[in-house]
Amino acid sequence: MLALIAALSASIGESFLSFGMKRIGESEWVGPWGWFRWLIAVISTPYIIIGVVFLACFFFLYLITLSHADLSYVLPITAASIVFAAILARIFLKERISAIRLAGIAVIILGIIIISMDRSVLTSRPTDDSMREIRSE
Repeated sequence: MLALIAALSASIGESFLSFGMKRIGESEWVGPWGWFRWLIAVISTPYIIIGVVFLACFFFLYLITLSHADLSYVLPITAASIVFAAILARIFLKERISAIRLAGIAVIILGIIIISMDRSVLTSRPTDDSMREIRSE
């Protein structure tokens, strides 16, 4: 469940970033001052700041989830962010979602359902010995 909340947080963050960047518009990368003006525009846009906060929440929720579940379980579940992002993009950003994208989203949903049916969320916990083996290779 925490992985799904993390995925939703990532989708909200990405939506805010997209909205903020579209408000800034295309960048003119002419000389070093072009980069500087772009950077100032980015860090002074509230939508981008809000997006970064939501993405930071995603990151910490993701770390918490990884502390008690396998990566091979958590990462595919966070792919739900793609589904959430498509919904948010359609509703709030007024993006058109093509049939090809919808088909891809359906495949992702199917994969999430299949993986969530596996009840062995944590199959192993790394030990200090296993970490030494990795370092020595």
